[in-house]
Amino acid sequence: MININTIRNVVLFALNKSNRGYLGPAEMDYFLQLAQMEIFEDLFFKYNAFLNKENKRLTGTEYANLPKNIREQIDAFAAYTDDTNFIYDDSTDTWEYTGTDLYRVEGLSIENNETNKKTDIEEVLKTQLNILKNNPHTAPSLMFPVYHRVGEKFRVFPFVPDGYYVEMFYIRRPKDPKWTYTNVGGNPLYNAGALDLQHIELHPSQMVPLVTKVLGYSGLSIREQEVEQMANTEEAKDFQSKQ
Repeated sequence: MININTIRNVVLFALNKSNRGYLGPAEMDYFLQLAQMEIFEDLFFKYNAFLNKENKRLTGTEYANLPKNIREQIDAFAAYTDDTNFIYDDSTDTWEYTGTDLYRVEGLSIENNETNKKTDIEEVLKTQLNILKNNPHTAPSLMFPVYHRVGEKFRVFPFVPDGYYVEMFYIRRPKDPKWTYTNVGGNPLYNAGALDLQHIELHPSQMVPLVTKVLGYSGLSIREQEVEQMANTEEAKDFQSKQ
């Protein structure tokens, strides 16, 4: 996690140093939200790229195990549903996640409430489903269940009987950053004790890319091309150094 007040101070210092302008709290929160999501989404592409390098023996081990390091950053957002937010709708025969933080579904499993044993549910294409169901050797069962997506919902086969529950493992979205403050003499003063304070959920190693991206957005907002160009140049250098 990265302290939001630290990022705000760094960005404002960079902008004010050359009288580039000022960003209000609402603008800063919005730019931080955009930057955090951009970096978060990029983690998945980087993870895939470094896995390919690992397969070619181009990555190291221990502290230099880059795929593992990135996976750990993504794992910080891993979550499981429960019976309050992943519910069955008998009118559509589907399971639905009622939360608002879903980013990527990683898999479903079926759990026996009495034994607490779980069985992974295999995802299949809708075009494969009838073939599986019509073949007695591949028909879905509680030992070998399957599911397919119906929009944002999930249809599980076979029918899940009483005493069983379907659980979803997913990657959630980062929470939106919020810098909280009190108004003192017309100026916002950081309030670290506010209940709605939300720091940036990215790993501390992402602090420099985060500041760079926020500065880039800030350059667009205050119409300072030099700030935007500087941010883009630094981001390009960082990208090249990691190839």
